[in-house]
Order: sequence, then C-alpha cells, then structure tokens
Amino acid sequence: MTVIHFLFLANSLCLLAHRVYSADQKIVVKTEKGILTVYNPKNPASPAGYPSRLILKQDLVISNKTENEEYVFSNLRSIQVDDEENIYILDWKEIKITVFDKNGEHVRTFGKKGQGPGEMNMPIRMEIAPGNNLIIDDMGNAKLIFYSLSGACQKVIPTGQRWSTIRFLFDSKGHIYGDTRIYGDRITTELIKFDSEFKPIATIASFEDKKRIPSVEQAFLTRFSFNVTRDDNLIWLITSKYELTVLNSEGKTIRRIIKDYDPVKITEEIKKRLIKEQFGMRGIPPGRIFEVPGHFPPVRYFIVDNEGRMFISTYEYEEKDDTYYLYYDVFDAEGRYIAKFSLPEREMLFVAKKNKLYCLERESEKGIPLVKRYSMIWK
Repeated sequence: MTVIHFLFLANSLCLLAHRVYSADQKIVVKTEKGILTVYNPKNPASPAGYPSRLILKQDLVISNKTENEEYVFSNLRSIQVDDEENIYILDWKEIKITVFDKNGEHVRTFGKKGQGPGEMNMPIRMEIAPGNNLIIDDMGNAKLIFYSLSGACQKVIPTGQRWSTIRFLFDSKGHIYGDTRIYGDRITTELIKFDSEFKPIATIASFEDKKRIPSVEQAFLTRFSFNVTRDDNLIWLITSKYELTVLNSEGKTIRRIIKDYDPVKITEEIKKRLIKEQFGMRGIPPGRIFEVPGHFPPVRYFIVDNEGRMFISTYEYEEKDDTYYLYYDVFDAEGRYIAKFSLPEREMLFVAKKNKLYCLERESEKGIPLVKRYSMIWK
C-alpha cells in the first residue's frame, strides 16, 4: 500500500499570515501611462473585509514506500493536478507519469522510455492545458508530447531549434507561451508566444545576461517566471525585479504589480552552502570562479491558482529547528499583497488549486522523494 498520512492535528500548523503590520503599510493603486499600477508595501495589507490570516495544514503525503511494482519514485520532476483533484507526478529518471486520486490512492502509471510516438527520453516539464491534455516537454527528443489524462498519446509537436525552451504554458485557444535561451557571447532569454504548432507569433519580452566567460559560473541566473490565468491573461516577471506585468489575451498590458522589499543578504554561511550544493565537498575547482552576489534576487518564481491569486516564492527566510524556511508572498487577483507564509526549503510549491497547495520534496530527511498537500484555511 502507498504510505499516505492524513494529518489534521493542530500541530501541523505551518503559518499564520497576519494582516497589517504597521499603520503606514498600505496599498496604493495608480493609473500610469494608461496602465493600472498596484504598489504594495513590504508587509501584507489585506483590504477591509478580506481574511486576516492564512493557516496551512498538511493533509496528504505520497511517498514511494510501496509494494506496488507499477511505480517507484526515483527523481521527481513535476506535479500537476486536474479538476477532479487527481495528482500527476512526473519522474524523469523512471520516465513515467504516476497518477493518484485526491485521497492518495494509486490510479494508473503510464509512460515509456524511447524515441517512438508517445515515448520519452528526457522529460523535464509537465503541464495540464485547457481541454484536459497532459503535455510533456521531452527535451531529450526535442518534442512536446500531448497525452490524454488517461495516458493515451494524442499528438507530438517537434520543438526543433527551440528545444531549449525552459518552460511552456497554454491558453484556452491553444497558444503556447515559452521562455527560451539563445547562446552566444551573451545569453539572450526570450519570452515568446507561439501558435498551436509551436511556430513563433510574437516576442513578448527579452533580456541579455552579461558576457559569458567559460571559467566563470554564476550562482543565480536571471530568469522569466510566467503564468496564464483562466481568462487567458498572461502574467510575467523577471526574477531580478519584484514587478509583475499582466497582459490580456490580445497582448495589451493592463496591469503592473510592484512590491517593496528589503534585499536579503547572502551571509558567509549561506555562500558556503551554495558552493557545496554546486560543487560538492571538493569545493570550487582550480581555475574556476563562482560568482555569488551580495544579496539574493528578489524573486525565485511564482504560480497562480484557479481564483487568480498569485503565490510568489522569494529568498526571504527564517530558521526553525535547524531548517531553513523560505517565504511565499500571496497576492489576490487584483494584485494586492494579502498574505505571507513559509515552507521548508526542501519543499517546492508546484500547484495551488481549490484552496490546496501541492509541493514536491525531491529528497526528504530520509532521502525519500515525497509529494505533500496542504489545505489553505483563510480566516
């Protein structure tokens, strides 16, 4: 049987996100150059009538301690959740997608290593698109594979020269949004809108990293993070700046969301941890340079839930019980900063849906890959 733990005890409390921290904290909304711009303070400032706190309770854990030979977790890469709250887990080492129902019971497993139709070689990303297609970005075979939710291969789209697309999302009309890198003397990163056959329609935004030097490695690369809402709005940001831009389905900018923040300093202890994570116990190899800035970037990434709320992962942290907890900022659909919570750094938030959060823990304290679900209780 799958090891599934339902934890509804009060001690599973993960956070309390309070309302307003000081009297001068307020949200300011202006129209600038015809664009609605929301300026948020450093701390949550939930509007009158909104819930004043958020409680997280862990209610499900799925692990690979099982007697079922249909699945064994090795290297989990992605999680998706459908409208029935079934949970899809991508394992890029086992080359399989394993499906569980909302109670954590195994439903089915599909996927196969290979180069033929519906087969995968290096699946790095998984998404559920409008219309209930499960799409896998198979970088090893340079293609997008469209499965039904039951696991039948529907179609395959070659990615060709865009094989290095880092992430992709779909709107209800079949358009594909992806960010891709072009390598040269400098790395150019572009956020592109494609048609349903993965042909470029428009470049939405782009930026260049500084000139590449082979012997120099950066601790943090600047990236795009973006999401598509249920009404086909595109929300995007660049991780070097705490500013979100919202485009409607016609590509017009309709809103900007900006948050004030205090840069998080990278201490010597954290610098040592970054070096160890990158190079292991041997440290930085001779002749190489590892560039670690004085402060973390303001943003890691963000996701959007079915109600349009934005959950932004930051590098702000706290230490509890010898564990680092990273903070997430929560904005409502209007772009107002309403809550804040933290999760252990080992847990990566992938999906927020129907007042539940789904996290991937690639390696728990016992070295076991886990998927965790938290219920969100707003008060």
